[in-house]
Amino acid sequence: MAMLSFNARVDLAMARVLADYPDAALLEAEGKASAGLIEHPSAIDHLRVVFRCKDLLVVVEETGYGEFGPPLEVDAQRSDMPLRWPVEMDLPEADRLKEQFGYDQPYSRVALRVPQGVRWANASFVFGGNPKYADVVVDTVTGAVRAGLRA
Repeated sequence: MAMLSFNARVDLAMARVLADYPDAALLEAEGKASAGLIEHPSAIDHLRVVFRCKDLLVVVEETGYGEFGPPLEVDAQRSDMPLRWPVEMDLPEADRLKEQFGYDQPYSRVALRVPQGVRWANASFVFGGNPKYADVVVDTVTGAVRAGLRA
């Protein structure tokens, strides 16, 4: 199988969920690396995608690379802002930008979401999972890079 981009994998998850929940809105796509701390986005090998549909949260997870299991309804409340999809920036570009700004520490997870508590923010890639460093946030519209934000 050809290497799918992070955004292409999110597209597959969306197609899977929208088939059963046509009104679902994308809240977050979170990728994790089973290898632990990594230095390249291609090592993100598991994706979990969260949607809001009316008063429900619907979650879909990769069962294999680019393959998603059935959508699951989750009884939980989240106040996240939905993402405007599609986003123009994909994970490798966000990774390159964070490194250009001097943030080259390894990470084990990355999430695509609107940072929590910031209503005006754009969808952002949030690199994290390294206990020695703060999360790094890359805005997918402006390309701005910040560290230490609550994401």
